[in-house]
Amino acid sequence: MQADYILGKNPKSMSYMVGYGQTYPIHVHHRGASIASKFVLHSVVGCVQGFDTWYRRPQANPNVLHGGLVGGPDRNDNFDDDRSNYEQTEPTMSGTAPLVGLFTKLHSMNSNYEARPNPTKNQPKSGVPVEFYHTITDSWTVGRIAYYRHKVTIKNQSRKPITDLKLEIENLSGALWGLSPTRNKNIYELPKWIKVIKPGSECSFVYVQGGPQAKVSVQSYH
Repeated sequence: MQADYILGKNPKSMSYMVGYGQTYPIHVHHRGASIASKFVLHSVVGCVQGFDTWYRRPQANPNVLHGGLVGGPDRNDNFDDDRSNYEQTEPTMSGTAPLVGLFTKLHSMNSNYEARPNPTKNQPKSGVPVEFYHTITDSWTVGRIAYYRHKVTIKNQSRKPITDLKLEIENLSGALWGLSPTRNKNIYELPKWIKVIKPGSECSFVYVQGGPQAKVSVQSYH
């Protein structure tokens, strides 16, 4: 299905909807996403300054444009995640609108299915009942290196409590708060005072590093 391709089932394993999944474009051709907030910079960035200072930076965008659908790959599935490559990395309303219509249709079909469950058949096995929401809450520059403070919210999307949640965090190069390391490399667990994540509830952790965000996934849970 085309929606599956857009959301990551493609040769690049790349979600072309920004903010969805573990891997998505981080150099989106978008002024609001590529320039840090004035509340962080404490000054307004003009057009020329934005182009000269922020446009060609190799670092990831300081703001994640959640829900933006970029132009995507070429006919050979090649994708160059570069701000200057606006044909592939620029999100547009005309490109996003058809996908919104498709998701609306799929949502209505799913709602109808759930409203008339077949008790004689087993319901499809659900995936991992946890979703991650990544946000950048602060940024600063030391020398020529830009650092970002990332906040990751963990939400239990299921109807059952989750215990003993362990996360695998890859590409982490800075400090982390809110999780406890285990004996296994890159594996972290919730602090002792969070014994359970109730249905619909959430918790969070933060980390600081330069460059792209770390990759967070579920290693195990009960």
